[in-house]
Amino acid sequence: MAFYNLAALTAFAIFGWYALTSTLAWYRLRKFPTPSWLAHFSYLWLGRLTYSGKQYWVHRELHRKYGPLVRIGPNEIMTDDPDIIRSMSSTRSTFTRGEWYLTGRFNPYYDIMFTILSNEGHKKARARVHAGYSGRETGVALEHGVDRQVTRLTDLLRQKYTVPGDDAPLLNIVDISSYFTMDVITKLAFGQEFGFLQAEKDRYGFFKEVHSLWPQMSTVADVPWIRRIIFSKPFLKLLGPRPTDSHGFGALMGVAREHVREKFSTLDNSKGDMMESFIRHGLTQEECEAEGLFTIIAGTESTASTIRSILIHTISSPVVYSKLKNEVLETLKRRSISSPISNKDVKELPYLQAVICESIRMRPPLLGLFPKVVPSGGVEYHGRPIPEGTNICMNASSLLHSKSLFGNDPEVFRPERFMDLDEDTCNERRRNLEMAFGHGQNQCLGKHIAFMEFAKVTFELFRNFDFQTVNPWRVNHEVQSYGAFLESNMKFRVTESGV
Repeated sequence: MAFYNLAALTAFAIFGWYALTSTLAWYRLRKFPTPSWLAHFSYLWLGRLTYSGKQYWVHRELHRKYGPLVRIGPNEIMTDDPDIIRSMSSTRSTFTRGEWYLTGRFNPYYDIMFTILSNEGHKKARARVHAGYSGRETGVALEHGVDRQVTRLTDLLRQKYTVPGDDAPLLNIVDISSYFTMDVITKLAFGQEFGFLQAEKDRYGFFKEVHSLWPQMSTVADVPWIRRIIFSKPFLKLLGPRPTDSHGFGALMGVAREHVREKFSTLDNSKGDMMESFIRHGLTQEECEAEGLFTIIAGTESTASTIRSILIHTISSPVVYSKLKNEVLETLKRRSISSPISNKDVKELPYLQAVICESIRMRPPLLGLFPKVVPSGGVEYHGRPIPEGTNICMNASSLLHSKSLFGNDPEVFRPERFMDLDEDTCNERRRNLEMAFGHGQNQCLGKHIAFMEFAKVTFELFRNFDFQTVNPWRVNHEVQSYGAFLESNMKFRVTESGV
C-alpha cells in the first residue's frame, strides 16, 4: 500500500510541476499571438512543423496572419522585422546567442566559433578565424580554388551530359551541385578537395546520411529539452559520430582530421588555405579539426541549395533565361573574358547579380531559428514588452517575402526588382536580402565565398550550356524544407550552347 501511495504522490507531484511550469510559461508571453494554442506551453507545434518538411511555407505566412511578433514556443518569439534582427546582432548589442547554436557541435571536446554563446567568447573565436574566411591571408588561392572546381564541373557536363541524340544521360543537379560545393569548400579549407565531383560519387555516404537525418536533427534543434540531451557533451562522447566511422559524419570527421594532422606535421604553408590561416592565429590541431568539420557542413548543402534555386527558377522562367543568356553573350562579345570568369568581372554583370539575389530571396540558403536571448531588464518592440531570457528568432522565409521590403509581387521570380528602381532603393533591398546570411557579429563569414561561387558557376553554366527541365510539373512537389531545402527528382537535359 505504501508503494502505491508513493507512486500516486510522485505522479501528482510531476503533474503539479508540469501544470505550474506550463502556466508560468503561458503567462510570460501570453499577449503575443500564436498559430497554435499548443505553442503557449509546449514545443509540440514547433517540433511537428519542423519534422513535417513544410517549415518554409508555414514560416513564410506567419507574420502576414499574426503580425511582426509571433509566439512559436513557450519561450520563443519569431520576427521578420529587419530592424529588430539588426539591433540584436549589432556590435554593441547585449543580446546573446541562444542554446539553439549548440546544434553546430559535433565534436564533444571542443566548441567552435558557431557554438560559443557568450558575446566576448564568440567575438574572440570569430577574430581568430576571420582572416582565413575573408581572403586577407589566403589571397588569390581562394578564387583559384573556386575556379578549379568550376572548371571541373563544366568539363564533367561537357564530357558526359552533352552527348548528341537520345543517349545523353540526364543531369541530376541535386547530386552534382552538392558534390561541387563539397569540393569547393574542402579545397579552400584544407588545400585539397575531397574528390566528390571528380568521382561523381557521394564519398563516405555523407550526403545520404545528411538527407536521411535532416528531419530528425532539425526537429531536435528546435525542441530545447531534446536538444540539451542530443547535443550535450556526454551524449556526443557516448553516441555521437566518431572519426573512425566508415561512413557519414564520422567518416568525414576522420578525413578532416587526417588533412589537419598533415598540416601540423609538415608545417606546409604554401597552399594558402583556411587551415594555414587558422594555425597562424593560434588554433590548436584539435580546434582546427572541429572548425574544419563545421566549415564543410556549413558551406556545402546551403550553398548547393542556392545554386539549385538559381537554376530551377531561371530555367523555369523563359524571360529571365533569355535576359541572362543575352547578358552572358553580350559580355563575351564586348571584351575578353577569362575562363572561368574572374570575380571582378562577374560582379559587373547587373542582371546576373540580380538573378542571384532573386534566387536567394525566393529560397534562403538556411531556415534555422538563429535565436538571440533578451538581455537583463527585457526589451520592448512594437509597443510590447518582452521579458529577459526570451529567445527571439529570425524568420528569413517571411522577411524575404515581405511586400514592404521587396514590392507587391513577392511570390513572382523577378530579378528586375533589384535593378529597376532608384539606386538607394535597390541597395536597401540588397541590404535586406543579405539578412539571410545574418548581420553584424553574427553574419556568416563565408558569405563572400558563397556569392563568388554563385556568380562564377552561373556565368559558366549559361556560357557553355543550355538546360531543359525534365518533368517540370513534378519539381515543386518534391521539395521539402527543414533547416535547409532537400530536393529530389530535379533533373535537366544539358546541351552545348555553341558559344
